Amino acid sequence: MQKAALIFIISTLLGAQALAQGLLFRDIETQKPVSGAVVKLQSLNGNQSAVEVTNAQGAVVANLPFPILIQTSHLAYEVYRDTLYAEGVRAFALVPKAKELDQVVVTGQFNPQAASNSIFRVQTIDSKEFKQRGAFNLQEVLSNQLNIRVSQDLAIGSSSISLQGISSQNVKILVDGIPLVNRSGNGNGADLSQINLQNIERIEIVEGPMAVNFGANALAGVINLITKKDFEEVTEVRLDIQSETAGNEVGLDAGRHVQSLSLNHRLNEHWSVLVSAQHNDFLGFQGGAGLRQHEWNPKRQWLGNGLLKYQGGNHTLHYRFDALNELIEDFGSTQNNFLPSGENQPFAIDETYDSRRYSHQIQAEGRLPFLNRYTAFASFSDFERNKRRFSKNIVTGEEQLTSGDGDQDLSTYRVWEFGGTGFLSPANAFDLQVGYQISLERVGGGRILDAAQGIEEYAVYTSAEWRPLAKATFRPGLRFTTNSAFGSQLIPSLQFKYHQSEALQFRFSYGRGFRAPSVRELYFEFVDSNHRIFGNPDLTPETSNHFSLNTISSYKIVSTKVKVDLNLFYNSISDQISLGQNVNDVTSTTYLNIQRFKTQGITLTQQAQIGRLSANVGFSYIGRFNQISEAEEGLTTFFYSPEFNANLSYQLPKSRTSINAFYKYTGRLQSYFTETNAQNQQVVSIGEINDFHWLDATIIQPLGNAFEVTLGARNILNVININNSGVGGGAHSGGPSVPISYGRSYFLKLSYNLK
Repeated sequence: MQKAALIFIISTLLGAQALAQGLLFRDIETQKPVSGAVVKLQSLNGNQSAVEVTNAQGAVVANLPFPILIQTSHLAYEVYRDTLYAEGVRAFALVPKAKELDQVVVTGQFNPQAASNSIFRVQTIDSKEFKQRGAFNLQEVLSNQLNIRVSQDLAIGSSSISLQGISSQNVKILVDGIPLVNRSGNGNGADLSQINLQNIERIEIVEGPMAVNFGANALAGVINLITKKDFEEVTEVRLDIQSETAGNEVGLDAGRHVQSLSLNHRLNEHWSVLVSAQHNDFLGFQGGAGLRQHEWNPKRQWLGNGLLKYQGGNHTLHYRFDALNELIEDFGSTQNNFLPSGENQPFAIDETYDSRRYSHQIQAEGRLPFLNRYTAFASFSDFERNKRRFSKNIVTGEEQLTSGDGDQDLSTYRVWEFGGTGFLSPANAFDLQVGYQISLERVGGGRILDAAQGIEEYAVYTSAEWRPLAKATFRPGLRFTTNSAFGSQLIPSLQFKYHQSEALQFRFSYGRGFRAPSVRELYFEFVDSNHRIFGNPDLTPETSNHFSLNTISSYKIVSTKVKVDLNLFYNSISDQISLGQNVNDVTSTTYLNIQRFKTQGITLTQQAQIGRLSANVGFSYIGRFNQISEAEEGLTTFFYSPEFNANLSYQLPKSRTSINAFYKYTGRLQSYFTETNAQNQQVVSIGEINDFHWLDATIIQPLGNAFEVTLGARNILNVININNSGVGGGAHSGGPSVPISYGRSYFLKLSYNLK
């Protein structure tokens, strides 16, 4: 009866001859017709396309051969996309843009689902925010997040993070659930500046151990980059060109210049392909350095990836290829070199760091007669880093390799990963997950004992979701891991969620983490004129216990809904692995097991959508334990550090201009350390890294339907270095100051998007 009524309405609006192709669009809340919506139509069986505009009754006619793709565009409504395979009467509901949409997440889930339904607290950053920030790499996106601190290493040109006060060695970075291999490890200790966001759909962050699902190196949490696999149009082309100043250094021969191109095409209803490339050329920042030298070294990156997707019936298969080629150049100062003839041919001692990474991934997912859902993957990653030190003749350009210890080095890191999971529902309100994972690591190079070492790890795991009540869910989990170097580990976890309503949810999480020392930590040997760093084969594995309590609620200010997220956490790590440094010999460093390390803290965030204004504000307070506090009475057990952030975005309706601002305050970081005084006595002192404020802003202006211009400013408050009175952090950190940035910079970006 309802279908007959719908046929009558559309046939009246459009005429009986158009009955088979009639499309009607209504507001999902009011059910009123949506007029003025632009509807793009594309036939899958040919090159025919059309653009229609809904009339006063919200209706259009689709006069194309089926099947067809449809996509709507309206200033007041979210984009709607669908594929229509057969002729017939269809009605669609459009969602107003002011309505909050719940992000779908996959990290740690039995099935893709809304973040509010996840038993984990999953934070998401989508590609819209990448664009608003003018960000090209992971560092530029994460630097504004609470509980995350980004640190820079100018000596090797890398950036890393800590999460919940725990170092990057315990933060696992994944691409579609597969660890990202880098010079420091398999997923952990990654250089954020090497991670391209060009075809990343969103980032999912889960704080706290995820060892049951993702194994070692996830004590602090996981950051999962979800790649783009579904395409809106049959063919899409995107071109971005961006130029950015480096502090006060401006021009084509200064600053940073980025060009990127992405092309994806749906070959037919089963096959799709995507290819992309990006050139990121940072010409360095000279600042107060001498001639030829830089305070921030030049860095040139070429990045590319490709995706081939097959989708048919109940199965989907992806092959993904990623490539990185990075060159960092460290130019030395010019020195005179007088020949016997009296001619001066000056020279300089230069260094280059050439990194290359090639990754292959095959992933499959779908349904089987005996499984509700399955996933499987196989990957191979090949990373190498070549360091060269040479004397360069400034006049002739001739280069000659130097022969000092550690001057030349080629490091390799090759990892094979295999894994799979199966999901089934053996009983009502009871879902089960079983899985396996195999990791085979091989590290080589002149700085590795005997030039090559390897570690193998095999694991099986299971978890279940049990819903004894409609509003309560329990999820116990267990992982059994055996490591070729350290034997076996049994890793449990337990999550609980109580979903009182959409306006009130509670979550509790316990997780045990495990991290075996990496090959580098066990067998590393690096000795040169400035460093003496040694691996430690006597290291023992790290273990941790994590507890967190989370509540998500909402309230209203007049008609505006405000979402509130309150999270409390506690981490206790035993035998934490860290670089230790002799205060009387700053060049001698080794890896050590610290007996205990703990962090605890609280995070509070609030989000609101007021018309076209989006506002996110948050506060965190993290305490870091220092074991030295137990050595003497009267010492503070935890040093606390506050953080505050605020993100604002406003869109002008007529011009479609987007105005965005991103602010973060990072509080001071304190720590105890021991030193020897003038009387040759060991005394305890407090070291401190000062606090600082950071502010970015962008204005984004669409030009027609294909072009877009972005004008942005980074580090508006012009923070360059902050004082450090004794807090160390590794082989290239510490010292009287900590580098934050090369100063205030401005960028201009032009984007072309063809659909």
